[in-house]
Amino acid sequence: MFCLIIFPLFSTPAKADNSKLPAFPGAEGFGYASVGGRGGEVYHVTSHELTGPGTFHDALMTAGDVPRTIVFDISGEITIPKTVVNNKSNITIAGQTAPGDGITIRGNTLRFINSHDIIIRFVRFRMGAQTDFNDDAMYIEDSQNVIIDHCTFSWATDEVLSIKSKNYEEPKSKNITVQWSIMSEGLLTHSMGGLIEMNTITMHHNVYAHNNDRNPKTKGQIDFVNNIVYNWGQYPYVAGGESGTKGYGNVVGNYFIAGLNSKDPEYAIVRGNENYQVFLENNRLDHNKNGILDGTDRGTDMVEVERPSVIVPKRFAYPLVHTQEPEEAYEFILDHAGASLSRDDVDKRVIDSVRDQTGVIIGHEDDVGGYPKLQKGTPSIDSDGDGMPDEWENANGLDPHDPADRNEDMHGEGYTNLEYYLNELAQASFPVDYPTSPPEWAGPPFTPPTEPTPEPDPEESSSETLLGMDGEWLRNVLIKDNSKNGIDNAKKWSIEKNLQVGDFVAGDRLTGSSIYRFTTIPDELKGMEWIRSAVNSRSASNDDLVSFYLVADTDVYVAHDSRIGSIPGWLTSYEETGEFIEDDQPVSFKLYKKHYPAGSFVVMGNNNNTKQMNYFIVLKPTKSDERPPTMAPTELEGEILDDATASLKWFSINDADTYLIYRSTSKERLKAMATSKSANFVDSSVELGYTYYYKVAALNAAGESPSSNEIELAVYDRSQPAPATPKELEILKAKSMSVELSWEAVEDVTGYSIYRANGEQGTYKKIAHTVMAEYTDEQLTPDTKYYNKVSATGVGGESKKSNSVSAKTGPPVVLPDIPSGLTAGKISTTTFEIFWEEVGMAESYNIYRKANEENNFSLIANTSSTSYVDKSVSNNQSGYIYKISALNEIGETDHSKELVIAMPLPQVPIELKVGLVGETFVGLIWTSGGGGNQFNIYREANGKVENVGYAKVETFYDRTVEPGVEYTYYLKAENARGESEASNKVTITPKQVNTASMRAFVEQFKETGEWNDEKSTHALTLHLSAVEIYEKQNKKEKVVKHMESFKQLAKKHKDGQVLPIHLYNILKSYANAMISKWKAE
Repeated sequence: MFCLIIFPLFSTPAKADNSKLPAFPGAEGFGYASVGGRGGEVYHVTSHELTGPGTFHDALMTAGDVPRTIVFDISGEITIPKTVVNNKSNITIAGQTAPGDGITIRGNTLRFINSHDIIIRFVRFRMGAQTDFNDDAMYIEDSQNVIIDHCTFSWATDEVLSIKSKNYEEPKSKNITVQWSIMSEGLLTHSMGGLIEMNTITMHHNVYAHNNDRNPKTKGQIDFVNNIVYNWGQYPYVAGGESGTKGYGNVVGNYFIAGLNSKDPEYAIVRGNENYQVFLENNRLDHNKNGILDGTDRGTDMVEVERPSVIVPKRFAYPLVHTQEPEEAYEFILDHAGASLSRDDVDKRVIDSVRDQTGVIIGHEDDVGGYPKLQKGTPSIDSDGDGMPDEWENANGLDPHDPADRNEDMHGEGYTNLEYYLNELAQASFPVDYPTSPPEWAGPPFTPPTEPTPEPDPEESSSETLLGMDGEWLRNVLIKDNSKNGIDNAKKWSIEKNLQVGDFVAGDRLTGSSIYRFTTIPDELKGMEWIRSAVNSRSASNDDLVSFYLVADTDVYVAHDSRIGSIPGWLTSYEETGEFIEDDQPVSFKLYKKHYPAGSFVVMGNNNNTKQMNYFIVLKPTKSDERPPTMAPTELEGEILDDATASLKWFSINDADTYLIYRSTSKERLKAMATSKSANFVDSSVELGYTYYYKVAALNAAGESPSSNEIELAVYDRSQPAPATPKELEILKAKSMSVELSWEAVEDVTGYSIYRANGEQGTYKKIAHTVMAEYTDEQLTPDTKYYNKVSATGVGGESKKSNSVSAKTGPPVVLPDIPSGLTAGKISTTTFEIFWEEVGMAESYNIYRKANEENNFSLIANTSSTSYVDKSVSNNQSGYIYKISALNEIGETDHSKELVIAMPLPQVPIELKVGLVGETFVGLIWTSGGGGNQFNIYREANGKVENVGYAKVETFYDRTVEPGVEYTYYLKAENARGESEASNKVTITPKQVNTASMRAFVEQFKETGEWNDEKSTHALTLHLSAVEIYEKQNKKEKVVKHMESFKQLAKKHKDGQVLPIHLYNILKSYANAMISKWKAE
């Protein structure tokens, strides 16, 4: 049974300014004014089922145009399916209404997409480890006016909480606040606090604890005030990361505390770049891992040196929040953050670990006891189903049998009566005397400056000079990536021959730590031509990301990442083949196929997913055993018609099915632009002021004929004036075989024509056309005088030619000698330095490289120096082979002798220790020495050594142990070259949860020398003896009381620095398990 009450919307009195009314007393920041479900209907959650009436899933999915407040008549765990709330608005999730110990949402992700005015309070979102998918506990995208208050997010396998905009160039997420919440214990191997990106987002009085990375990762406009970040693994606050997206962050009054897992504890603001600006004020960083809260304000020294952000002196103007000194905020947060009206044992443990500076990053919720038992409780009687209990309505002069009074305003403050009730329930969750209204703030908020649109490079951006790629069967392959880094992405697409296992998958994953290669390809596609894409083009949203012409009948295959739930619309016309291409991540690409006849113009759109791999394309000609046309079309001629179109005609040939027309505004750059079934064509896309060059080829099912003759057509409006004649023509440099020209740019031109003559009075012939006011005339004869003129072209025609300039080319040069003396300099796992001897008459040098595992060399750089530092090496390769050549005007020399450089072995991992242990698992922590791409974990037991797994991060859980068996662990870092030497060893015996086991741990730590303070070990042993007595007497309360006392005594010794923190962590975890065990009995 569930209850849904729908009433007329509440009309706010004229005196109330709803647009500035806080969502509830205590709401602050960008999202403070979210309306939520104010004035709408009520949905009672009454069922623990996955879906159906009365479920939490149904409460969200059936929300419509009427605002909705969701209240809970049940408590405990609610398991949900994947729940995507798309294009919904005005919803309040009032977790404070749940009886007993409140609500925990588990089992899957909750997503809000394209939604607005959402209020979420007092709910725990603990997804939990899953066997068949990874996801966020909560994900918000392209949503506005959202406030999350007093919630908990944990045990997710992707991010625990993410807030993003789909398109970073036009971010839609804005006015969002996350306050008084806990983001903790993201599960390995992808343990992430969250992406808090794009755009106006406030985060205040929150806790990030025990997440390896992204604590949080931020972009856009972020106000990060009075938060605690504890025990990050690799990275705490990430200032943009490796991104070109702008960031403007305030980091004020926060407390960063390094824990057992924390790498580089001296830095709190990391992975910045020149695009991220940050204001720092009054933060604390406790980096010494001594178990005592003693952080200091390190100012800008808390910013990573290697990858700094841009420090700004003035705070960004964002809506203010009530801000305390970090020490006071620390206490407020630990006392009140999370679903604190009734904290469950998980939140209590996490908060306790922050206070004690204990706890570690985990791989499974069972590592820390799993989901705790929650008291169910009994819901209050609500006779009219309006969300307010009868008792409360009677006490406040309302009618418990009139559901309509819920939307009245008995105090005239702008809230509904239901909201007064909900707000009253939440009062105790804030510190005593904490202000209930946001600080006064004049505004307006800081608006990022509009970046000036860079002047486009006409050679790259002109529709006529944007060069497409040509292949064997492909013509004019154009990549139009409209994402922020689209131009760079497009440059990394390529046409490749001979598709084979071992080929690189993506053009922007050729170096670094994310190199992907094919492992499985269907036999019928091996050896085919294919288009290698760029992974980052997955962010493009346009419908014409890729386009090309085909010169033969072809089966076009699209390989689409099978992890993507739905294919893009343009791909629905392709046939699903049932076959796959796989790579070594591993990712399976599902193959789709469509047949196209020769001459087809193929257009493909976006990837329909911005997180997974981008698609790529494979071409399989279907008539390659037949004969293409052998004769070229002849007598191509053309004219410009009165309507400013270009009319072409030519003599047809018998074996042509269609004709492919090539065009350009440059004689050297003709590209396919159209097809015609007949021997004529009208080009209506020409523009006034340009000169066009054309040629034609014939096509049939088997391929393309030779090209026709080339013609030139100029398109002018003779009623318009021609441009001015270019001035200041000069010779910049004359070399042996080239002359560099420059002149003063002319306004309102479409380009310039370059003319050359062999004598001052000779005939000047047009040799080139350019859109820039400069040109290099090449392929000249040495020791010869040349004369040049230029003209400007525009809509009205061509100007007069400029004055003539002359230059004599230099004397003949010869090809340089082949470079020699190629040697290695400083070598590390991240950079290789090489040197060589200077070569006479060399203008520059090409550096070629291939990895040991690759078949072909690639040009990686050109330099005029005799040394080069290669910063693109990857420890995924066992080594590299280099060779160089010398260049001058004559050309390029043969390559030098090869230089083989082996990748150094990784450095030895250090500081291996046991971070956590249970009956059936051992958790290890260590510090990387650098240079590896994974860590191999070795375990010795009963005289046998075995490899029990590997880790990509500096934490590993061995879940194959047995209680009572002594294990010795060590590890080695590995890269493609091999393994490092072994780390230090640690020995541990997992034990059953009982007092005897804890006593055995104390003795074990004494024997290993890790804990050699006799006074503290004796005191704790006596405490355990007392517990054992009460265990035998089955006195539950006494056992729990003395075990709590044991924890306090152990903490005292930890704080006194006689009990090492990692050992205290083990004893404390067993003590907690003992307490939970006895409480459950």
